[in-house]
Amino acid sequence: MGWTPPTKFTVIISFLLLAFGIYILVDIVFLAPDNILPELTLGDIESFETWTLIAIIVLFLSWFIFYLGVRLSGL
Repeated sequence: MGWTPPTKFTVIISFLLLAFGIYILVDIVFLAPDNILPELTLGDIESFETWTLIAIIVLFLSWFIFYLGVRLSGL
């Protein structure tokens, strides 16, 4: 199966998700005392862990959407 270039829509969506995920990671790693992100606790999970989980999910989704855009023609 050959390589197919992804559509512009797929590239833009995956880039926005990637940028948002990197923004979250930079905020929680380098700006730890002066957090820009609001406090978000889910049950027993602290705010740092919650935002880290959200960042990992968003980064995975950006990779996965781009991968699907390359593998499936027309996405």
